[in-house]
Amino acid sequence: MIRVVLVEDHALVRSGIRHLLEARGPIRVVGEASTGQEALALLERVEADVAILDVSLPDCTGIELCRTMHQRLPQLKLLALSMHEDLEYVRGFLQAGGYGYVSKAAVDKELLDAVLAVARGERYLNPSLAMRLAMEMVRKEEEEGALSPREEEVLRLLAQGLSHKEVAEQLGISEKTVATYRERGMEKLGLKSRSDLLRYAVKRGWLRGPA
Repeated sequence: MIRVVLVEDHALVRSGIRHLLEARGPIRVVGEASTGQEALALLERVEADVAILDVSLPDCTGIELCRTMHQRLPQLKLLALSMHEDLEYVRGFLQAGGYGYVSKAAVDKELLDAVLAVARGERYLNPSLAMRLAMEMVRKEEEEGALSPREEEVLRLLAQGLSHKEVAEQLGISEKTVATYRERGMEKLGLKSRSDLLRYAVKRGWLRGPA
């Protein structure tokens, strides 16, 4: 039996969650709280496996409460149930020690799945949030790996066979600056040698003619 504590400032919402969980899963709600302080006091009196936290509470944010609970009770699995789908809230909760995040717009069976998952020690995000986080990570990786216009220009010319001196003269910069752009660009692309650069240049079509 999974012991759950509900931390939500609306009594009707708590009642609905309790009914949903206890009617459909091996779950028993062992306590309810409407504020962060009530929740911390409650957890001194009862033992729980999972705490479901609203991200917006009257006396604190769910992220702050998550951080405090995680520090005091590291074995307690913390699950956010929130109307906020902003990725900033999601990242903040997970970084504070949370195990999962479910949107209130996607409750019902999904909440039950989330409770069962985090109780097993697994991470859980409802699919739409997981997809958005994944897309954000891909976008950031692409941005971090993207060459600046000058870095691309230098690497393109070097791949076409120009020397550092020739690139410097063509672009009106120093050879030292050429070397800096080359090193920075190669590092971003994960290239280690001139042959790596040539293979990359072929794939990008840099050797077909001038930029």
